Order: sequence, then C-alpha cells, then structure tokens
Amino acid sequence: MLWQRLLTAAVGIPVVLLLIYFGGWWLAAATALLAIIALWEFYRLVQAGMDAGLGSPAALSAWDLRFIRAIGYGLALDMPLTALLGPGPFLLWFGLVAVGFLILVFVLTSRRTRAASVRPILPIGALALPALFSCIVYLRLLDGTPVSVMRVTLPPGACWLFLVFATCWAMDTAAYAVGKKWGKRKLCPTISPGKTVEGSLAGLLAALLIVSGLGWWFGLPLRQGLLLGLILGVVGQLGDLAESKLKRWAGVKDSGAILPGHGGVLDRFDSLLFCAPAAYYYLRLAVGG
Repeated sequence: MLWQRLLTAAVGIPVVLLLIYFGGWWLAAATALLAIIALWEFYRLVQAGMDAGLGSPAALSAWDLRFIRAIGYGLALDMPLTALLGPGPFLLWFGLVAVGFLILVFVLTSRRTRAASVRPILPIGALALPALFSCIVYLRLLDGTPVSVMRVTLPPGACWLFLVFATCWAMDTAAYAVGKKWGKRKLCPTISPGKTVEGSLAGLLAALLIVSGLGWWFGLPLRQGLLLGLILGVVGQLGDLAESKLKRWAGVKDSGAILPGHGGVLDRFDSLLFCAPAAYYYLRLAVGG
C-alpha cells in the first residue's frame, strides 16, 4: 500500500542519511545487519525453489545446507565490519565472484535448467551478497577533497555514497512512475511482467541526471558524471532483474516483509548492491580516492 511505502521511506531515509554522514562503525554495523537479513531472504528463496521441485535437493545434504548457511552468515557479519580496515586484496577477486553470482542466477533459473542443481548458487551467493554489501562501507571510505554543502563540510566518501543511494532511489521511482503511466512495451515479461521499456529508459535517464548533477556538485567532471550515470543506470537495473528472476523462479512475490510496502531487504537494495561496487571502482579510477 502507498501509505506503507511512504511511512517506511519517512523513517528509513533520515536513518540512511545519518548513517552515511557518521559512517564508521555505525554504518558498518548497520550494513552487516542488512547483509545478514538479505542472506536469510536469499536462502529462503532458494529453499522455496527447492521445495517446489525446481532444484535438486538430493545434490545437497542437510549438513551441506547448514554449513553453507553458517559460513554465509559469518561472512555477512565479518565482511562489512572488516571493510573498515581498508580494501586490501579482497577487492581484487570479489568482483569476479559478484559477476559469477549474477550469471548463475540467470543461468540456473532459466527454463532450460529448471531442474538444475542449486549446489553452485548457494555457496557463491553466500560469498557474493556479503561482498556486495561491504562495498557500501568501502564507498564511504573513499578519500579526497571534503565537500561543502549548505555550510556543512562533508567527507568525500559520504558524498559518493549519498550519490549512489540517491541514484538508486531516483531510478526506482522514475521507472515505476513512467512505467505505470506510459509503459506499453514489456521489458522482460518472463522475468518481471510489470517492467516496461519506457520505465527502464526513464530509470536510465534519472540515473544520468542525478549522477551528473550531484557528481558535478561534488567535484566530478560532467563527462565522467555522465559515464558513471550510464554505468549505474545499466548495472542497477541488471541487479533488479536478477533479483526478480530469482523470485520468479522460487514462486514468491517478495523476498521478505521486513520493510512495509517495499518487501524485503533484497527487494529494496537489489539495485544498490550492484551500483555500490560499480561506483567504487569507477571513482577509484576517476578521482583516485
């Protein structure tokens, strides 16, 4: 319901802004909590698919499932917190894990492989989701020149993290509003029947405008801001489609119900989970943070 979405946003947005501003252990602890909840939702989706006979339960024993879940929860708690110590060599390989997870979601839940084993997707998901969430902390740690906004001096990392959050919010809102009002052509009807080409283009345009505008305010040249906006506009929608495909495969509408009007943590953060690492890598190269 609309009032539930508005109430959740009214409470959640100020909390997110405070966490972005203060960063540090506050942000890392909140990110770890979100990662644990998201991982629980992910396991729930995979279990729903297995219960529906869409995977191969025989390929995983009960001990295998418990072990993978325990490892995943441990990483979900550990990765965002240890991110405060700096990127280290971890970021050199986690991008490949994340990309592999995205591919696996599309391949293992495709029609041709509906009876495929879920063995690969569980351990890689247990690695990828905590790694993706930890990029929220890494993005906040980016260094550079402080930015003055309305007489308040902000750390550059806070500005970049806010930019990514604002971009994801704008993309989702624009895609939903334009798709509902003017959407005619279905984008991926077998994955998400509600998404339209018109809504997707509106989301991409919103990403370009937000990233280039805020990026210029934060000191990012316009050309680089447009390129980053294009990257986030594409990657964010891919993350959204990947989560939609996983839900459709599992036969559920939402990943959870912890956020009234929005569904679960995966429903709300699916775009952000792919935009955060993309923005981190780009900004490290572009501004040398």
